[in-house]
Amino acid sequence: MIGPENTTVEVREKAGELAILGVGAFEQHSSHLPLETDFFFAREVSRPVAEKLDAVLLNPLPYSTSLEHRDFAGTVTLRPETLRRMICEIAESVGSWSIKYLALINFHGGNFILNPAAREWNMDKKLPHIMVIDYYASFPDMFPNLHAGEVETSLMLHLAPHKVKTDLPEDFVPEWMPDCLTHFGMRGVSPTGVWGFPGKATAEKGEKWFRQSVDYCTGRIEKLINHYKSLE
Repeated sequence: MIGPENTTVEVREKAGELAILGVGAFEQHSSHLPLETDFFFAREVSRPVAEKLDAVLLNPLPYSTSLEHRDFAGTVTLRPETLRRMICEIAESVGSWSIKYLALINFHGGNFILNPAAREWNMDKKLPHIMVIDYYASFPDMFPNLHAGEVETSLMLHLAPHKVKTDLPEDFVPEWMPDCLTHFGMRGVSPTGVWGFPGKATAEKGEKWFRQSVDYCTGRIEKLINHYKSLE
């Protein structure tokens, strides 16, 4: 693996054909999880994935599109078009040193722009091929733990328990489907910023889900690359 700690000479001599970019966020995670939660997961998960695939590990993005959380103090958000431009310019940069595949591992549910951005790029036959990997697809039974609930709290209890406040907020699931965030934002449906069951979180669950997520992301990237190669 080549990572941020390596030099330009090492990249030139040792980099393969794949680069991995975690896309995090800086946004409210209620009163018990830090603002950096999505960025922290992006950093912690992307590295073992890159190690398994012998890929170039890019520094994860700390900011993305968190418009639905901006009514909460501490949230920093980019507009969708800003994130689109960032992704395309990063792709242009890594492509200039012969990277053929750029895997975006998305750790924030509000980054809807990533899929159309990657689709347009790929359909224009540009290199590197951009692949969008949904980190939360690792957890098929996640809903209704949409935000700051059982899954995220468990993962943090496993990876960095000192970052979890012991006074957990109450479990809360709004009487809405997730598309309500388009209309009302998180504050409009959950005053505490919780959507799910943080009270059910445990470090043991977090350990299982962490390993599950690394395996899922690794396997998904391998499958996509193999299909690209079959089309050559």
